[in-house]
Amino acid sequence: MIIYKDLTTIGKLLKPHGINGEIVALLSCDVDLSALSCIIIEIDGIYVPFFKNNVRKKGRDTDLITIDGITDERSASALCGRSFYALKNEIPAIESSGDGGLYANDLVGFSLIANKKFIGKICAIDDSTANCLFIIKKSDGKECLIPIADEFIEEIDVEKQHIEMTVPAELLEL
Repeated sequence: MIIYKDLTTIGKLLKPHGINGEIVALLSCDVDLSALSCIIIEIDGIYVPFFKNNVRKKGRDTDLITIDGITDERSASALCGRSFYALKNEIPAIESSGDGGLYANDLVGFSLIANKKFIGKICAIDDSTANCLFIIKKSDGKECLIPIADEFIEEIDVEKQHIEMTVPAELLEL
């Protein structure tokens, strides 16, 4: 069974391309779709693998993908608008300064300590805009949004599963 912690979001399926089931896929990270064994799409709360027949570049951030069993525009449309994932063990970690190659999605479930106090748990990532956000479930049950910005992050402790940030106090009140 595929579970969320084994996945990383790599893009969104935008729209059908033509009438033979090809789909425009917008990539949110630098990944070679053709190197993956499959892509994963959440359907009714279950992470389902879809095996690719063909992948070709469309633009700088988009690929055209054909999926086994999706052979017409109507079937392709049913998958459009959804985020798609890759198995973490199939994606090489991005080299970066001191964070061990973590993706933002790797931090889901981590505790957030902001301005030296516990705020809550990171329950999801909002990557629907150019500025990605942590969605934090606060201890009072409310949610708040914190920008994922290097200048706010002080420390990421993978073993203790917490992230320390310094953010403008107003962000915690929204």
